[in-house]
Amino acid sequence: PYVTSIINDVRDNGDKTIRKYTKKFDGATISDLSVSKNEISDAYQVVDSDIITALKQAKKNIETFQRAQLKSKIRSKVKTESGITLWQEWRPIERVGIYVPGGKAAYPSSVLMGAIPAQIAGCKKLVMVTPPDKNGLINPAILVAADIAGVTEIFKVGGVQAVAALAYGTESIPNVFKIFGPGNRYVAAAKQVVSQDVAIDMPAGPSEVLIIADDSANPAFIAADLLADGEHAEDSACVLITTSQEVAEKTVGEIEKQLMNVNTADSIRASLKSYGLIAMANSMAEAIEFANEYAPEHMELMTKNNNEVLSQITNVGSVFLGDWTSKSSGDYATGANHILPTGGMAKMYAPLGVEAFGRWIEVQKCTKDGLQAIRKSIGVLSDTEGLPAHKVSTEIRFTNSL
Repeated sequence: PYVTSIINDVRDNGDKTIRKYTKKFDGATISDLSVSKNEISDAYQVVDSDIITALKQAKKNIETFQRAQLKSKIRSKVKTESGITLWQEWRPIERVGIYVPGGKAAYPSSVLMGAIPAQIAGCKKLVMVTPPDKNGLINPAILVAADIAGVTEIFKVGGVQAVAALAYGTESIPNVFKIFGPGNRYVAAAKQVVSQDVAIDMPAGPSEVLIIADDSANPAFIAADLLADGEHAEDSACVLITTSQEVAEKTVGEIEKQLMNVNTADSIRASLKSYGLIAMANSMAEAIEFANEYAPEHMELMTKNNNEVLSQITNVGSVFLGDWTSKSSGDYATGANHILPTGGMAKMYAPLGVEAFGRWIEVQKCTKDGLQAIRKSIGVLSDTEGLPAHKVSTEIRFTNSL
């Protein structure tokens, strides 16, 4: 009811309500909700050149991987009968919205993950929303990432009110046809509420990593990747399932050692205390069965036979294969998308990709001979279903053709 009441308020009262909730939740007084070109130019002046270079490399790799998923905008051209041709043609969603989280940290990488597939898909309007700080400003790295990724409009609004604005529009913020991007539990709930009126990408919850390891795995690498996931938030899930008692014990020691060297240790400890797990499996088959039932957002394989294990993995968002594929590699720069299904949803949802930003339409073409080839079947099925006009729509072409 709380989330729904905010959504209804935004739907009824527009920008006025956006400003009210932005003041209440973010402590910011906003006059102009949109980000100006000058603000973007100013952001480039304060963002370190190394960050800009890193964002551009990540963009290049994401583009390469996403373009490979949409090699052609026409596919599946087949003849089902002589004179009947069917195919599919790609059509992008015209207006899409990207939610970029704020709060604990700035996530410029999330901008790239959402916006670049939209660009490649061909979306005409890409609207981004992200919460401002108490001064009403957006983190400069977020603005630079949005510019690099080709975002067309940026608005200083976050939370439930941002989702509502994207779904229904306000005086300043245009409504969109589909909303993308992760957020906190209130944002996730808001996306579910508005999904009866606008499409959403997938249910998204706290970050998860599950590592499958045998006695060949490096405990230091395992610990580092568990910590990397744990620092996302205090409700992040960090799971190791291993067939080696020695690896399990050494990983615990490595976690304690590495926690001494990170300034996010308190958050990681909270995450490990509530959602951390190191479990022993009697066999690799048991570990795989557990992993498939868990259906994690991220899965790492550190075994002697990674490819063999991978072939048996059915439910996962993204797999990190082998010792050199660190958790952070896929979060930032390999080109894979880090917007992934969580909470067991990997059993039925896929990672965010270019095809989520459009759809394949069907096209069918019959010649006279082609229609003749299926004419009898059309008549029989029309009669069977009691739909005589269906039969006539075919027959008239043979009895009344010019």
